[in-house]
Amino acid sequence: MAILVPSFVVVVATVVVAIKVIARGKLPPAARPSRIDDDRFERLEQAVDSIAIEVERISESQRFAVKLLAERNDAEAPERASRPSAS
Repeated sequence: MAILVPSFVVVVATVVVAIKVIARGKLPPAARPSRIDDDRFERLEQAVDSIAIEVERISESQRFAVKLLAERNDAEAPERASRPSAS
């Protein structure tokens, strides 16, 4: 109990001071992003764009491979049906 009362007083005092500072508008203005950040974001955007292009190429090649396998299976299906079974 002896520790809770001083802790509570400190927390209440901190909240009161924070409310007064916010009410007066004395908070520092938000820092403007520097030019370095703009350059980094530009490079990041270019990297994401190039990754998206590569992923699209990979998915297109996968669709093409699946199409070829499906066509090959369709072409082999009549041959398998006409063959006599081994059993």
